[in-house]
Amino acid sequence: MKVEGRTFIITGGCGGIGGAVAQSIIAKGGYVVSFDILEEEAGQAKVKSYHPERAFYFKCNIADLDSVVSATEKTLKVIPKGSLFGAVHCAAIAPGRQWDNKLVNSVATFSKVLQVNVYGTFAVNAAIADAINSQYPDEGPFAPRVTEERGCIVNIASVVSQPVPARCLTYGASKTAVLGITQGMADFLGPSGIRVNSVSPAVVASGLMSADRLPYFQSELEAGVIFPRRITHPDEISDAILFLLENSMMNDFNIRVDGGWRGSSNWGGPVDPRKNALSLE
Repeated sequence: MKVEGRTFIITGGCGGIGGAVAQSIIAKGGYVVSFDILEEEAGQAKVKSYHPERAFYFKCNIADLDSVVSATEKTLKVIPKGSLFGAVHCAAIAPGRQWDNKLVNSVATFSKVLQVNVYGTFAVNAAIADAINSQYPDEGPFAPRVTEERGCIVNIASVVSQPVPARCLTYGASKTAVLGITQGMADFLGPSGIRVNSVSPAVVASGLMSADRLPYFQSELEAGVIFPRRITHPDEISDAILFLLENSMMNDFNIRVDGGWRGSSNWGGPVDPRKNALSLE
């Protein structure tokens, strides 16, 4: 599959991973439409720094289906006709709170994380898949399976989705759900010629990772990663995403970009890992 001349929606397209993916697609001759929560003027300024003509922006709340559908409909009006080919779903949240042993204190956080990371993933995949299919004649729910490739969606899961460590109790479980959504969507959209894959990064230097969490995760990387034992760069994630977009045989697959990290809490070190973790997700 060639990226050139095709359009991809990128949720979180003004962030670290999303921005890296957008610029990679543009470098290959593609068009990008960024969905993010920045106000219109700021969002437009950001994406025009990617490319003045092949980058577009719409403010969008992925936890609101109407917002996702509206932004997707607007996308179809500004891009070259028939060019929408897929999406890279990067938008997510990872809120934290002070560590304690009262798990009920995490329930409210978990509810919010589910709405954005899980419901939002399903909503984005559904709206964009429908938009891709809208470019072709509607032959009903039992249309013959197509033979041509019509699209590709890549969701961002996480290394902490399998296994889920205590430090990422709500976020990790939400990303486990992202893996499940990816798998189900791949099977459902197969007859439409739309592939669905995911990428599971380790700790990435992006806006989702606040500065107060980095020392904890750096110590965990030192203890648990095979090699290299460092923070992942957004470009390393975008490289994996471009591979999934361009290789037409990649479907229903999750790529871990993590240096071989298996992220359960490190109890073998000199310091109780709970004391290093300033907040619990």
